[in-house]
Parts: sequence; C-alpha cells; structure tokens
Amino acid sequence: MQADPERYELHHQDETHLETNPYLGRVWHRKGIQPVVPAAGTNRRVTVFGSVEVFGRGRVEVVCAGQDSASFARYLVALDARHEALRKEIYLVLDNGPCHRSKVSQANLKQREDWLHVVWLSRYSPELNNKEREWRYLKRDTRSHLARTLRAFVDEVTAGLGRLGGERCDLVDEVPQWFIDGHRHAPTGRKPGRPIGAKDAKPRASKRQNLEAAT
Repeated sequence: MQADPERYELHHQDETHLETNPYLGRVWHRKGIQPVVPAAGTNRRVTVFGSVEVFGRGRVEVVCAGQDSASFARYLVALDARHEALRKEIYLVLDNGPCHRSKVSQANLKQREDWLHVVWLSRYSPELNNKEREWRYLKRDTRSHLARTLRAFVDEVTAGLGRLGGERCDLVDEVPQWFIDGHRHAPTGRKPGRPIGAKDAKPRASKRQNLEAAT
C-alpha cells in the first residue's frame, strides 16, 4: 500500500444499526441497573454496511433494512462502482460475522477475487477495525431519533454518514419502500391472521379444562 498507493486501496468494513429511539452512549448509572430513557412510539431501525479507506481517501456506505447476506451483496455492488470509477485494486478487511461467512457471501467475494482481496480479522478483535470507532461518532452526532417520519429518519442517517468526511464518499440509499411505509417486513400479499383451513403438522393440544360448575 505504501509502495504504490495509486494502485491499491485498503478498506475496513463493518455494519451497525441506527434506531429511532434515543441512542445511549456513555452514561453514569448504578451497578446492576440498566439505564432506560423513555421514548414515544415504536422503535424502528436501519442497518448501515460501510467501509472507510485507511488513508482518508473516502468511504462506501449502504443504508438498508436488514443485516444478512443480501444486504452485504448490496454493499459489494456499491464497492464495484467505486472500483470501476477509480480502477484500483481493493483490500477489504472483514470480521467473521455470519453475513460475511455465509455461502452466498463467499461466492460473491470469489467472483471479485481478480481485484478484491479479503483480509480476515481474528475473532473478537473489534479494536483492529478502524470502522468500529466511526460508528460511535455517527451515533453520537446524528439526531435521527428526532425525525418526524421514517423518510426523514433515513435522510438524517445518510446526511450523518456524509459528515464523516473523505475525498470520495459513495453513499447509497437501499432502504425499501415497504420500510418507509411503516412495515417491519416485506409484505407478502396475504391477509393478516391465520389462513382459513390451515392445519398444523402437529395438532395443537387443547388447554381447556373441565371445571366443576358453581353450585
């Protein structure tokens, strides 16, 4: 990297959640008592898959609604766009999270092995990942819990990512419309409740008891 910085980039990648409820950073509290902040409404959260270039040459951030292999694949697509624009080989530092180690993710990484080189961190070593400390700054400075709508909530998260700085920032909003509409999961089109005529593989045991009538 130091010998030929114009040919390579080194990115530290990680993911985190941002919630509509207030973020608790470092607070004083009695030992054994969980600090609680009252909040109105139902908590909602988005997930950010992001990476930072160690020499300050920018970042790749993808805001989505899940933390799975499909969301990690969306991040890799955004990394593809950065590679196509800069024409540089990328070394990507990853932890051993399930979304990174899954068969789908391994196949996606293998498809890019001609320009993407993965460096796996040892287990339980977040202190070796430069991206970890950026999440603390993002949650400290982003007031997304004050947003009046979910659309404003996502926009505030994206704006907070842009304030982290860097020469070239690739920010991608991949939050689906069903999340903005207020759903927790992608709608299936089925009516709410148990389908009529549905049967369980194992019959449910009846909880009714024959009690003596009052005399």
